[in-house]
Amino acid sequence: MDTLGFIEGDMYIGLYLCVKGRCEMVVNDQLCCLCAGDAMVKSPLVQISSVREYEDFEMVSVFEDEMEVLAPITDGNIDVVHGLLRQNRFHYPLDVAEQTLLLERKRQIDERKRELADLDVSSKTYQITSRIIALLEQATVLDFARMFIRQQADTPQEEMEKERLLMIRFIFLLFQHYKTHRQVKFYADTLNVSSNHFTRMIKKVSHRTPSEWILLVTINQAKKLLRQNRASIKEVAQELNFPEQFTFRKYFKLYTGVSPKEYKLKHTKV
Repeated sequence: MDTLGFIEGDMYIGLYLCVKGRCEMVVNDQLCCLCAGDAMVKSPLVQISSVREYEDFEMVSVFEDEMEVLAPITDGNIDVVHGLLRQNRFHYPLDVAEQTLLLERKRQIDERKRELADLDVSSKTYQITSRIIALLEQATVLDFARMFIRQQADTPQEEMEKERLLMIRFIFLLFQHYKTHRQVKFYADTLNVSSNHFTRMIKKVSHRTPSEWILLVTINQAKKLLRQNRASIKEVAQELNFPEQFTFRKYFKLYTGVSPKEYKLKHTKV
């Protein structure tokens, strides 16, 4: 897994391009072969359990970021997003021009991220550069969606599965609101379904309950913040909207087995 370069955890969106060779992997319990020219989308709905890389295999990360970076482009495009994130297809062959576009966009995003690393996080320049990165990533996903639609024009369109659409809507809502809403009822009400029906559908599609997803996202984001040198435990608790540091410590230890302080000491880079 590490040789593929996927970042820790699975609570992110990533777009990858195989530039050479081939690789076999088991994705959501299905065997998948990635070849040169194939692009792959990684999301919380895509679980990779094993990988076999051939000697000449090479894959690049076009970008990796939080799921909420895509939230602004989901309105009006949820059917396309559903197609990209569906759980029964994981890679898409691209022509040379499409591959070139993704590689150029990768260069632009990487350049901005290098600039960002040298900026003061409280500065206006940092905020603007962060916004540019988000816009570049959103544009890249929309370009990739256009490539995806082109491929679908030659194949029969599948009827959108309501359960999977509900799951994708939930994931995007969750990444927008997990800091302030950690109750299943909020998401069920927002999606206009009963809590019981909502729980049944999400578990059917993802094999996790909404509560488990809420916990998973919250803990994953807490871990990410704790690994940052500049973030104190108190600041992490405030960022995640816990009423006090003690409540956050109790929550974190209950579900991870270690305190936030122990986790931070073990994972913060010196």
